[in-house]
Amino acid sequence: MSMFKQFLNKKYTESPLQVPKTYIILDKSYSRKRNEMELSMILSCNHISKAFGTDEILSEVSFHIEDQEKAAIVGINGAGKSTLLKIIVGELSADSGEVVLAKGKTLGYLAQHQDLDSSRTIYEELKEVKQPIIDMEQQIRELELNMQNASGALEQMLAAYSRLSHTFELENGYAWKSELTGVLKGLGFTEDEFDKTVSTLSGGQKTRVSLGKLLLSRPDIILLD
Repeated sequence: MSMFKQFLNKKYTESPLQVPKTYIILDKSYSRKRNEMELSMILSCNHISKAFGTDEILSEVSFHIEDQEKAAIVGINGAGKSTLLKIIVGELSADSGEVVLAKGKTLGYLAQHQDLDSSRTIYEELKEVKQPIIDMEQQIRELELNMQNASGALEQMLAAYSRLSHTFELENGYAWKSELTGVLKGLGFTEDEFDKTVSTLSGGQKTRVSLGKLLLSRPDIILLD
């Protein structure tokens, strides 16, 4: 069952048109598992306010999100939904209040409008996200070759090889190609479309490419505008 927390914003409550206020809807479907796991807050917004000139967009917005919790911000156009998300990810500054992200947690943000104009293919655009893994794999292969012909410093090479291999496995490095292909297919792209140039895509297709990059980066919190 969903729980509603009223939070935005004063100017709409006084409208003669009786426009509904804006709400944050927190999906509590995970609640039945609360006794089975330790849940903790990963994002908190405290007394966020924002105005553009004399137009007050957000007023004293406060809420928090716990681990494994889903939330949806619902409101009319111009209510401040995108503004709030941009404040959370740091693209805009709040006039007052604070955003607290739990230590070690990462944010991923998919903006409402995408400006992708890359000359790369769809596959290459998503592959860019995995470049650190690809570079790590190359370092591992180079170390393997160097160790075969090492006349000295073998102990240091072995230590570096062990460290890189462990990190590579933790990052699921051996499966990056299948992961990339799975994300693209899950977003509705066929293998025949993998070689399409991003700049030739429609707005909706570019949004799917951006979402694919976001999913591959595996942030702890995903914000979808």
